Amino acid sequence: MWLAYLFGRRLMSPGRAFIGALFLLAIFYYTWPSLEFNHNIAQMPVWLGLVYLFYLASRENRWRYWLLFGLLAGAGMLVKYTVSILIITMVLYSICTPYRRLWLTAKPWLAVLIALLVFAPNLYWLMQHNWLPLIYASARSAEDASRNGHLAALGYLGTQIINHLPLILILLITRTRLRLRTPSPILHRSDWHFLLWMGMAPTLILTCAGLIFGLGLRDMWGMPMWGLSGLIIVALIPDEVFNNKSKCLLKGIAIWALIVTILMAIYVEFGARIRHKPSRMDWPQVALARQADEQWQTLSSCKLDSVTGSDWVVLLVASYSKLAPSVMVSGSEAYSPWMNNSRLQQHGTLALWPANEQPQVPWLQPLAQQPDLIMKQGEWTIAWDKLPDREPLKVVWQAYVPRKCFK
Repeated sequence: MWLAYLFGRRLMSPGRAFIGALFLLAIFYYTWPSLEFNHNIAQMPVWLGLVYLFYLASRENRWRYWLLFGLLAGAGMLVKYTVSILIITMVLYSICTPYRRLWLTAKPWLAVLIALLVFAPNLYWLMQHNWLPLIYASARSAEDASRNGHLAALGYLGTQIINHLPLILILLITRTRLRLRTPSPILHRSDWHFLLWMGMAPTLILTCAGLIFGLGLRDMWGMPMWGLSGLIIVALIPDEVFNNKSKCLLKGIAIWALIVTILMAIYVEFGARIRHKPSRMDWPQVALARQADEQWQTLSSCKLDSVTGSDWVVLLVASYSKLAPSVMVSGSEAYSPWMNNSRLQQHGTLALWPANEQPQVPWLQPLAQQPDLIMKQGEWTIAWDKLPDREPLKVVWQAYVPRKCFK
């Protein structure tokens, strides 16, 4: 919201920018789904930051803005590759407007070079490992496309509209009228075109690609794309209507924020009991991490270097462990380029998985034959904090401890 407000201040009055930023609270993506942090959530400030910096760079053409834009563009690609959709949108904008003349100067090319330098290590890894993440994304897309075909893109677009339903309801309840034409008295015409293009084009480009090529679009891919929706809506409110309705709009936003906050709190505290099964937020991650730390320290005098096994369990342990171990992902060795046989032989590892599954972990089987490693195994029983009547979680563990560290 802070970035939306800062950008809005460049385009319109502070009052409009303030309400436009608060309108983000009435977009569903910015409330309930944000309970579970993931790379889609991490993209949200990246998208808004890129739009803001691109605006400053293209309008003021200063070295520092292009430098910051290049750094954030490269870092954004490391967060998630879908940031490339926004970058393509910006390139199209620069080509189709008078700002194309900027490409005749060195500054935007410096931004491109910096972005490539930041992203280059990841790009090299992609090339060395047959573009694994892109193959994964293609498989997820094909899975959706197989169910709905080319029409999956329309479902994606419909979901994006539904996510704006709270904002639409606030406008309807407060009887706030919009003027669906260029709001020239409120902001400059070129700024309006910039705002509309950056706010709408990424989703429209993705939808058109889905319709034409039959891509299966995941609804959550749209999460970071709507940071400008509030500013677009507030720019469409005529001056006389805005002056009369601004207090009503603030009350509407406050009421919605209160309602959704209460519902989110109820969901976090009682959701598992209502559904009779835990969500990913209801796992006993603190207890798992504590148990892993204590188990390793009981067996080894050396620091826990890595954990492996069932991905979800080991990610929880790594996130909450005081020993901060690395994660060795199950499946192909290519998924964990930071791990290798030499590191495992030197430091050992702790393997964990629920008792009802047996993940395929690279390098794990040969470790049992290593003379410099001592293997111990067992099983933990951990209660579900929010589901006391549920059968406890049973976790199988195998510790591969270097002989020099074994207690």
